[in-house]
Amino acid sequence: MTKTSNPDIFQPVDVPESLKPYVRRVLIADSTEQVDISAGVCATGYHYFGWVWRGRWQGQVNGEILFNSDLDGPLHLSGQVDKGEVVAKIQGDIGQIFLEFSALGHFQLLGITGARMLEDAVAPQLLNPKLQPHLKRILGAGDLSVNARMELMAEVLSQLPKHVVSDNIITAVARIEAADGDIRIAELVAELGVAERQFRTDFKTLTGLTPKAFCKALQINQALNQLLASNGGDLAGVAAETGFSDQAHFTRAFSDFLGKAPGGYLKNIETTLARFAGRSRK
Repeated sequence: MTKTSNPDIFQPVDVPESLKPYVRRVLIADSTEQVDISAGVCATGYHYFGWVWRGRWQGQVNGEILFNSDLDGPLHLSGQVDKGEVVAKIQGDIGQIFLEFSALGHFQLLGITGARMLEDAVAPQLLNPKLQPHLKRILGAGDLSVNARMELMAEVLSQLPKHVVSDNIITAVARIEAADGDIRIAELVAELGVAERQFRTDFKTLTGLTPKAFCKALQINQALNQLLASNGGDLAGVAAETGFSDQAHFTRAFSDFLGKAPGGYLKNIETTLARFAGRSRK
């Protein structure tokens, strides 16, 4: 039986100019509809910053609630997924802004590494107490319109002290993204002229994923995006376009990453997950 899809309450808006170096997408929910959404979460390659001013957001990993906005406050960071079973629960009439960071934006802007956020959901000021005096403007915001909240968030975050990332890591991320993950890391490391072991360590520390896992997340989400856009589409064609040797290879990789073969997965995918996962690749 096909599962009833969650409502698509998150809609994309333009990224403010001041945040464009650090943020890929902005998604906003401003719903008067009462919802009770429970969406499985998969790796997208990116981290998320959320501000909940109405309703409840929970982050669960392997059945344990790690963040509850009712108890832990309105601001949360959501890290990358590795092997855990991660679920986001969204309840009530939701008012929420989600920023999808660039692959390095969470560190450049907040000074928090991906490794510290892996499979976790936590208030950012707990991971980096130096953020507290800056974020108190958001934490103390009164009754504002959605546009005013977005302007306030952009103003506060853009004024934070920035954190430097090496040019090699920046170049590597750009190359991997340009190829939608279909790239050989050993060849990339050789072209950059860096020590491979140190590169892999630095990359995982900053992004939260190994280079290989980051590539696979981008590759599978690009394929998922194409399948969603084509309503299932031509599996062989999607496999070829996203760098897999054939349809069988693609189906195995898709199943390993998302737990089901493409056909079965698409029949049951939650609209909320589709918004964050497949559509993270443009």
